[in-house]
Amino acid sequence: MLPSPPSTAVPGAVNGRRAAEGLTVFGPDGAPPVVLVHGIRLSATMWRPHVRRLVPDFRVGTPDLPCHGALAERSFTLEAAVDAVRGAVREAYGATGRRPLLLGLSLGGYVSLAHTVRYPGDVAGVVLHGCTARTSGASAAVYAAAGRLNDRLGPERSARLQERAMRRMLPAESAEAVLAGGFHLPALTEGVTELRRHDFLALAGRLAVPTLYLNGRSDLPFRADERHFLAATRAAATPARLFHTRGGHLLSLTDPDRFTALVRRAHHLLAAGNDLDSQGD
Repeated sequence: MLPSPPSTAVPGAVNGRRAAEGLTVFGPDGAPPVVLVHGIRLSATMWRPHVRRLVPDFRVGTPDLPCHGALAERSFTLEAAVDAVRGAVREAYGATGRRPLLLGLSLGGYVSLAHTVRYPGDVAGVVLHGCTARTSGASAAVYAAAGRLNDRLGPERSARLQERAMRRMLPAESAEAVLAGGFHLPALTEGVTELRRHDFLALAGRLAVPTLYLNGRSDLPFRADERHFLAATRAAATPARLFHTRGGHLLSLTDPDRFTALVRRAHHLLAAGNDLDSQGD
């Protein structure tokens, strides 16, 4: 038997348990499980404001992706990222006996999509947030250019600029959560390069698990192909819905109260046995 994992404190809220390298879980094992997958350059610490609002009603798993957080030294590939998410999903099921709701943001959303296609029986439902743009399009080109700019600026100067931007754009709680995990700037180049190698719209047509596409109304670059993603999923006879809410690509961090309410609603729709198709668009 493995020794008890160390505790990871979340200031002002709950304590986390390090279940594996790059995976921290929060909340009681008797609660419904949720797995939250972070966006590019960030880490699992970005979810601390949401953990505070979800626990103890939910058991929350927060994995780091390769090239991020505790796995910063590992190269990013879609295969390795899917493995990291699968580890979190399987851990949640092993601890609770229930399939978790999986939610991924941006890079984490594309990875969650790929995971769910590969392992459809492992999750109760999937929320794909801010990831309904083809990765071969203009958005990916912009991010690739941003990655090259970060490389030219160097890690220290680029990190300082990122910190200033986050403190300016985000409420203090969210900014501190993001900064606690640091910025993983090589992930921008590695992640975008890898995403551009894959056809995620085609993968959306292979989803076989109830799916909620969640987009901020002003997140126009990542909404570019949202109707195509929705249609592809529904064409596979998979229950799917597209939901818009006010905000942009970082709405999870700019308004954690509202985003957490959306997570609760998504769990009600996807993981609690409700009829997603009856809910409309």
